Amino acid sequence: MIEANNLFIKTREVSKMKKMLHLIIALALPIMLFSFAGVVPGSASQEDGIDKLIETAKTPEDHMKIAEYYEKEATKAEAQARLHASLADSYKNRGKPFTGLAKHCSDLSKRYMEVAKDYKTMAMEHMKMAQDM
Repeated sequence: MIEANNLFIKTREVSKMKKMLHLIIALALPIMLFSFAGVVPGSASQEDGIDKLIETAKTPEDHMKIAEYYEKEATKAEAQARLHASLADSYKNRGKPFTGLAKHCSDLSKRYMEVAKDYKTMAMEHMKMAQDM
């Protein structure tokens, strides 16, 4: 009887350990996968390398990579502008509007659109440099 009790306790402990291991794997796997996301060797989209690429750009291909980087940044800024415009509408259209927050989000949306425009201008400049080479 005592051995059966010990076996039951050990089985329960093993079951808990397996669940814990599955939990650890479930938490660690996405962290490992996302830590490598977006890392493409030689890509101008790596923020760590864009400054170096700008400093050393000598070929049309280099300038096109820089232009691509700025285009991607413009797209991100436009997405932020849309998000904040939507948030502004949500704050305005509440049963009890939050006008201060609506204005804040609306202002942010406008600024993000200006940032997107600036990034597109920079991208065009690098495309022009690539064509002129």
